[in-house]
Amino acid sequence: MSATIVLTGVTGFLGSALLRALLVHNYQVIGVKRSTSDTWRIQDVETHPRLNLFDIDRTDPAEIFAQQRVDAIVHTATDYGRDGSPVYKILEANLILPIRLAELGIHAGTQLFINTDSYFNKGNHSYSHLLNYSLSKKSLLIWLGQISKRLKIINAVLEHIYGPFDGQAKFVETLIQQIAFQRRDRVSLTHGHQKRDFIYIDDVVDAFLKLVQFGLTHEFSFKSYEVGTGQSVQISDLAQTIKTLSNSPTQLGFGDLPYRSDEIMESVAENSELRQLGWSAKIDLPSGVQKILNSCSKK
Repeated sequence: MSATIVLTGVTGFLGSALLRALLVHNYQVIGVKRSTSDTWRIQDVETHPRLNLFDIDRTDPAEIFAQQRVDAIVHTATDYGRDGSPVYKILEANLILPIRLAELGIHAGTQLFINTDSYFNKGNHSYSHLLNYSLSKKSLLIWLGQISKRLKIINAVLEHIYGPFDGQAKFVETLIQQIAFQRRDRVSLTHGHQKRDFIYIDDVVDAFLKLVQFGLTHEFSFKSYEVGTGQSVQISDLAQTIKTLSNSPTQLGFGDLPYRSDEIMESVAENSELRQLGWSAKIDLPSGVQKILNSCSKK
């Protein structure tokens, strides 16, 4: 019998892509969403026989574990606070929900909890741009350390994930829209010296599949994996790649904007432990950008 995975954030960018992959790999999936969630990303699999969608705001989450055995919980739901979300809403999504599910899982005999973290929170970073998000995720990590005494925990630290059908407020998506499709006269940017480890959505999904498989078949208490290509690229190079591949006339206004006072100037994954699980990134940045351009042109 295939393992059953509770997947939060199932209608989101990462969650929807991971959902498809889990179904392809014959997992049973309980997809956690809100009744108000827009399901456009998962319309093609909403009625899949191995998928059970669960509205977390309409039913006690204890019902998830009462109905069937749950082998693992994968928490991808997140509230960045970009749309002015009040702090309590951010805490509900990023702290209260995962702790609630973890506690229920412990009592029901669940083996594994996988948390989705961000490069924003590595080391001593204090990123004021998304401060409430960052604080909530750091708080969760402290709690998961305690919970790991009773439930296996994997913390997946994502670098800069990108790909087709991401949110309109995300950096790569915004740049592609402004440069490649809106073809604005000029796009205002910083000098663009910040370096990011851009990792394509398909590579992230492959990493999560490896982590699920490892977590269900090995014994440990707490493990953290950095999920990225292991190479960083300047933001200026990303913008130029988009401009070149789309043959856009848009002028790139490097230096129009100042850096933030606490700008993260470089982040890159130390992914050796992930590679030891047999994973490797397969899609480089130009190929990933081209995939987005191709998918957007088909809309």
